[in-house]
Amino acid sequence: MAGPKTVAEPHKELRFTRAAQAQGFWIVSAILIALAILLLTTWASGHPSFSWWMALPPIVIAALVIRFALHCTRHAYIILTPLGVEIFPLKNPESNLHLIYWTELVGADFNADLSILKLHRDAEKTSGVVLSLKPILEKQRPLLKSAIEGRLKETAR
Repeated sequence: MAGPKTVAEPHKELRFTRAAQAQGFWIVSAILIALAILLLTTWASGHPSFSWWMALPPIVIAALVIRFALHCTRHAYIILTPLGVEIFPLKNPESNLHLIYWTELVGADFNADLSILKLHRDAEKTSGVVLSLKPILEKQRPLLKSAIEGRLKETAR
């Protein structure tokens, strides 16, 4: 399985993964594994209506869900670098990477519960990017807010 690439200067970037999004998938996979174990133990106890193969579909689905949960946990969603904000979509993040340079940004707005981020490219707020922050853990959202606002204050000088 491919892992995250090493970074030349990791101390100069902040990575935010889809860990909050992955939590639900981890729970679903645990439930599917528990269902498979229940089906296997019912078959092993000699119940006439159950067969050993009935545990295979939940195991296969759990394996797929675990793979997706690992992807969400390990790979970045938003990276703040010295160049700008890198945004990685869920599908094909390597080819669909979106980089917004700090010099392009005029401002950033967060809603009250820190679930939506709006990056503005002009003062009239007619051009920019809207990001959902729900895939990021709630405890990390204030860190993202302070990092972006701090960087924008630096570039405004």
